Amino acid sequence: MPPPPVAVYRSDDFLARTAFFLRFPVAALTEALENRTPSEQRTPLFAPKITGMLLELPRTQIFRCIESPEVLKEKVNEAIDVLVDWYPQQMKLNEQEAKEFRAAMLLSKL
Repeated sequence: MPPPPVAVYRSDDFLARTAFFLRFPVAALTEALENRTPSEQRTPLFAPKITGMLLELPRTQIFRCIESPEVLKEKVNEAIDVLVDWYPQQMKLNEQEAKEFRAAMLLSKL
């Protein structure tokens, strides 16, 4: 089944666009990259969410992340693990969609 026209999804509707990305990854990736500036193209989908999760850490852990790239990687990977479980439930993805999402997210781990 070919993807519906991109115009069907409003650009400001994050959940609809993400659902589109999950169902039609190649078309969605192409569309997403075409409509972004070069700096936006380098920004992962969940970067703002992960950043917010890191900023909610206690100050001592934030300082440890600043001092040690390894600690930062560990904390980012922990945030990805949380998103892998949380996001499919929030989007009410079926079992196959959730499996594909988890596989894609796990590939993004540092």
